Amino acid sequence: MKVSALITTYNRRKYVFRAIESVLAQTVPVDEIIVIDDGSTDGTAEGISARFDSLVRVVRQQNTGLGGARKRGVEEAKGEWVAFLDDDDEWMPDRNELLLQAASQVPPEVAWIFGDAQLVTDDNHQNTIYGNIGLVVNRNPRVIHDPLSELVWRFDVGRPTNLPSGLIRRSALLQLRCFSECLRHSEDLLAGLQMASCYSFAAIPTVVTKVYRTSDLARSSLEFSGRSSEDHYQARLTGYALAARTAGHGPWSDFFADSVRGLCKCRAADGLPIRKLALEQFRFGTSFRSIAFFGAALLGPRFFQAVFLVKRTWRAHHRKPKS
Repeated sequence: MKVSALITTYNRRKYVFRAIESVLAQTVPVDEIIVIDDGSTDGTAEGISARFDSLVRVVRQQNTGLGGARKRGVEEAKGEWVAFLDDDDEWMPDRNELLLQAASQVPPEVAWIFGDAQLVTDDNHQNTIYGNIGLVVNRNPRVIHDPLSELVWRFDVGRPTNLPSGLIRRSALLQLRCFSECLRHSEDLLAGLQMASCYSFAAIPTVVTKVYRTSDLARSSLEFSGRSSEDHYQARLTGYALAARTAGHGPWSDFFADSVRGLCKCRAADGLPIRKLALEQFRFGTSFRSIAFFGAALLGPRFFQAVFLVKRTWRAHHRKPKS
């Protein structure tokens, strides 16, 4: 079973070396390492080539965003399995070994195998994604036959299927055209929901990745800056609609309607029309909140801009002074 390690990067020369070195330090090596340089202007590609030579293949392209870079990586990969790594994170040394062991034990309908991730923050708290969402993996591997119902898919909590902790069948990603939307944020949530709608997953109990959420990354990390973008809401809207059609409405209708409202607010902030979009809230059901929001949407984007201004003013007035 061949594994292609895919690292996407954009102007992260300072961090990407750490990510690459963690792949090279695996107890069981991957079969290839591909770095997709998504239009960097800081000498990232040249630095990688100088430091790692033929150990790493660098593919350069014009900037398309994270989703487009991941798509290019899947297309370039030769392995049966692909393993993503963000340029500011790192793998644990036995990651590839443990996930390959699991891959040899799971049935063929399993297309995504994942482990836990340690969240590295400034305060050094030892939080993990499994711990944050209450996921218990009492078998190794634990096959998840219905990932839409057995896993947590809320956008506001960590997801166990975070890409740097997974091993994914390349053929499934290509079949479902994952990342073809070339989204710049939340492309991982959408890909996870696409895969969960068609395939089984499997989990192992071990921490396999360190995911960095430190303050030095704040300026350049989409994790910090992209949660209010249109792509963030569009990914949620598309993914939750797919889940609602696949698994029945259940909680998905609420997730979908909330995503529509978020996208409406995002567009209203830019002065764009939202009345037609607001009607999408009712695709899978009706609630008092949806009706009330649609009434507000009829007033147009200027109404929301006024509300946003009031909220910002109130927060600024009540913000506690820094000591």
